Amino acid sequence: MAKIKRFGLYIIAIFVLGFGIVLNTKAGLGVGSINTFPYALSQITPLSLGMATTLLYFVFVAAQIGIYRKAEVKLLLQLPFSYVMGLVIDFYNGWMDFTVEGLPLQLAVLAAAIAATAVGAFLMVSMELVPNPADGMARAAGYVMHKEFGEGKLIFDCGMILTTAVVSLVFAHRIIGIGIGTVMSALFIGRLIQVLGKVFGEKTAGIVEASRG
Repeated sequence: MAKIKRFGLYIIAIFVLGFGIVLNTKAGLGVGSINTFPYALSQITPLSLGMATTLLYFVFVAAQIGIYRKAEVKLLLQLPFSYVMGLVIDFYNGWMDFTVEGLPLQLAVLAAAIAATAVGAFLMVSMELVPNPADGMARAAGYVMHKEFGEGKLIFDCGMILTTAVVSLVFAHRIIGIGIGTVMSALFIGRLIQVLGKVFGEKTAGIVEASRG
């Protein structure tokens, strides 16, 4: 029963995280750092947001294999995860076909997106199953630079934003997907995850331990 609950919460995490990612794009204030590149790619190519995300995640998986020089099962499972996440994102992107206007409403949508992303990410990490390829890549970046995960993630996020800025300027002659929402996501998602960990950490850890027993 505990294994089913653990897997069920992980599936819920995928859908909540996908909802948060797409809702963030609807706010129109800039998307989260990791999502800036696939969002920009979806704006300047025929690729959908989900397809662009899946392709980027595939690149992350390949990069991790190259960095660690081994392909563990948990790492390879990031490939089907990437595909499923792309489908979930495209589902939400098609379903949430609306435009948000007016700064107060945009901020409210952004706040909801940040909350959903934090909840999804917290559940995903807590269930200790297949990691998000973006987090796996950030950890690999820290490994290469001999930095802790937090430092590696910060450097990796900044690199993603810089790459997005360059690509969007070259191909679209404007900055795409980067704005105040990008900054607010960086400031608050991590902190919300920490809060969730303090409040629900013992419960989620208990589910994981029970499923292993």
